[in-house]
Amino acid sequence: TLSPDLVETLTVYLEAESSLIEAAAVLGVHRNTIARRVARIEQLLGVDLADPDTRLALHLACRVIGGA
Repeated sequence: TLSPDLVETLTVYLEAESSLIEAAAVLGVHRNTIARRVARIEQLLGVDLADPDTRLALHLACRVIGGA
């Protein structure tokens, strides 16, 4: 499972339409930090966030987890 920080990063990254720069600005971290976190998320979940179907499924899951 993902830590709360990684779930937040994933949610913000997906809301930012996979923009490292925009996600970094929202979270107040460097874009390289987001890139490392995204790579870690992909590794932990065994997914490729370049795949639109994967992004959609995870975006929906994040919304459910967040209660949106």
